[in-house]
Amino acid sequence: MNQPLPRSKAEKLSQMVVRYRFVLALVGVIAAAISFPLARQVDFDRSIRAMFAADDPTLIGYRELEDSFGGNEVVMLVYEDAEFETTAGLERNEALSNQIANLPGVAGVLSPAVLNRAVEKLRPGSLFSKSVALFKSSDPVAKGFMNLFSGYTHSADRKRAAVVAMLERDHTRQTIDSLKSIAAELDDQPDDAIGDVALVGEPVLVHDGFELIQRDGKRLEITTIVLLSIVLLIALGDMRLVTLAAISIAWSVTITKAIMFTAGIELSLVATILTAIVTVITVTAILHLGVRFQTSIRRGKSRPAALAKTFARLSVPIFWTCMTDAAGFAALAVSGILPVAQFGIMTAIASIAVFVSLALFAPTLLMIPNIGKPAANPIVTRVNHFLHRTGLVVASWSVHHRTAVIGVTIVCVIFVVLGMGRAEVETSFLNNFRPDSEIVIDYGHVESNFGGAGVWDIVMDTPKDLSEEYLESVRRLEDDLRGIEIDGAKLTKVISLADADSVAMKVRILKLVSPSTRLSGMSATMPVFFAALLSDSADGEPGKLRIMLRSEEHLDAERKTALIDEVRRVVASSEVGKAARVTGYYVMMARLVGQMIVDQWRCFAASGVLVWGLLIVATRSLRLATLALLPNLLPVFLVLAVVGLTGGKINMGAAMIAAVSIGLSIDGSVHFLSAFQRLRRRGHSSIDSAIHAAGNIGAAVVLATIALVVGFGAMTTSQFVPTATFGNLIAATLAIGTIVNLTLLPCLVGAGHVAEIASPLDQSAHA
Repeated sequence: MNQPLPRSKAEKLSQMVVRYRFVLALVGVIAAAISFPLARQVDFDRSIRAMFAADDPTLIGYRELEDSFGGNEVVMLVYEDAEFETTAGLERNEALSNQIANLPGVAGVLSPAVLNRAVEKLRPGSLFSKSVALFKSSDPVAKGFMNLFSGYTHSADRKRAAVVAMLERDHTRQTIDSLKSIAAELDDQPDDAIGDVALVGEPVLVHDGFELIQRDGKRLEITTIVLLSIVLLIALGDMRLVTLAAISIAWSVTITKAIMFTAGIELSLVATILTAIVTVITVTAILHLGVRFQTSIRRGKSRPAALAKTFARLSVPIFWTCMTDAAGFAALAVSGILPVAQFGIMTAIASIAVFVSLALFAPTLLMIPNIGKPAANPIVTRVNHFLHRTGLVVASWSVHHRTAVIGVTIVCVIFVVLGMGRAEVETSFLNNFRPDSEIVIDYGHVESNFGGAGVWDIVMDTPKDLSEEYLESVRRLEDDLRGIEIDGAKLTKVISLADADSVAMKVRILKLVSPSTRLSGMSATMPVFFAALLSDSADGEPGKLRIMLRSEEHLDAERKTALIDEVRRVVASSEVGKAARVTGYYVMMARLVGQMIVDQWRCFAASGVLVWGLLIVATRSLRLATLALLPNLLPVFLVLAVVGLTGGKINMGAAMIAAVSIGLSIDGSVHFLSAFQRLRRRGHSSIDSAIHAAGNIGAAVVLATIALVVGFGAMTTSQFVPTATFGNLIAATLAIGTIVNLTLLPCLVGAGHVAEIASPLDQSAHA
């Protein structure tokens, strides 16, 4: 399709599509029937590991932690207990600890009850005492354990207790669901001594994030489809188009998922909005089809003739708009975050599938007599005429007042320069949830009473024999870590077996034995805690020692990143930590969101290059392609500048809009350029062609923008903040993009003579 088709061939091709419409529909049905069983088999990977490429250094460090310690993910069940330091309080904690320890997926627990058993073994005489061994302030061992595990198993004020669950490596979502059920049951107990029950931990954050996104995904599917169907029905009054949208959406999603399954790609965190994205793209294309089809009907053409005319005029522009949509999403494939890259590939496939679905099903459906309102509904006609006239007036004013338009553009550019550098990065995964959500409230309780709720780790090699000198070096490193402070941000807890060994040494007889002997005794006393912090050497590899860190989850991006970097520096400069890795959920979450922010400009650049290349192919004009692309960059920068100047933060949702919005907002430009080149080939001047091209596409572009804004605006109801941000900012960007396409673009394109160059967009020029 490199050369423009003569009019007769264009019409013949369109007529063939109409003639063989049933064959095309049958092909579509067969493809759906083959794809449906495959689409149902696509898995949903909920693990944190699925968010990183296999060779990502962050994942490699995390896998080392997993390989060395097996179950390393930590979940804390925290509750207020007015009777904490009594026998009743300890018995309650004992029962709760046993209940949690017996859950599938839980490797073991650490709690006051476990500590009490350890003290009893270290102090056999305490078994015959009436008071609880752990709470004897006169006993240096009991006091040492209480101080050491303060912030883990109990709060510093001893008004709150906790059960720390060490999860197995391959625990399932049912493990978290069971823990949440236990927390709910505890909270519902009539006992007045119990209150403020909270379940926290990065595994809970990820679990709740996936649950929320899956729930929102289902809700967004329904909301988007219903709202956009209403837009179609009100704007065009044609039930056939609504039916076409429903079939096209279902077919495109099914085909896309089947291709994903065949390629071995799993659904991930951001994949749940696939249907909403497909709905928006589909309805936008159908609005262009519908407006052109109804125009032909109003001019007295029969349905077959109107359909052939519509296909001859719009098939190529719609193809290129779907391709630019695909290019915008495909640009996300350069992201270093695996789910984002896979999401980009998936939505790119879906964008192309939308075009194929329309080609397969639109001929058959539009040949069916309309049900309900007639196609030439007078209200719809008046709306279309109004939008057409408005497009002409706005474009005419813009072209004839070029200086004012360019002046406003320059002001916008200055605004962008001032605002872009002020946007802060949101690295707290917790802030991806709304402030009134249960998980945020729970984290607030824990951060206020237990110190930081962010859990991370240091993994270091150990010598064959754990000497006193080595353990002392570890304790010195821990002291250095406790002394780190970055603008008020610090580690709220640093703990390892070296600290537990210090407590064990308070037993006089244990001072006389070697550290290895003491640690062996601790292994028997607290096996789960011991296994979580020290692994034996295997296959010639050194053993591993784990230092568990805690810090505040509610830290801004700059301080969180600086804190992680400073911990790395202190560890690397120590005598025992030169080959150590700083890893864990806290680090991975910070890296995940931070990488997305870095990737946004790579993806943005890739999207711009891809879309620009497609425009050059479509228009056969470097000048037109450049003039179309540059104005469509402005809305993205404007929206991000507003975020910066209003004190907003760039989260995971905002990080994806730059690349995606170019592909979506360029749709109007593609249809404008198609109409512009068609008019130029008919001999009109550049100025007249620009004005009338804007008028010709005005109705379809405005209606399509309304559909886009409604569709993406529906995402703002999501309880997962990045999804809401993504929808909100995309909607704003596309609204601004429409204004640009009807003002700045005609102004730029209409300036000067544009050579008449045949292009793929001209293939429908004579139709």
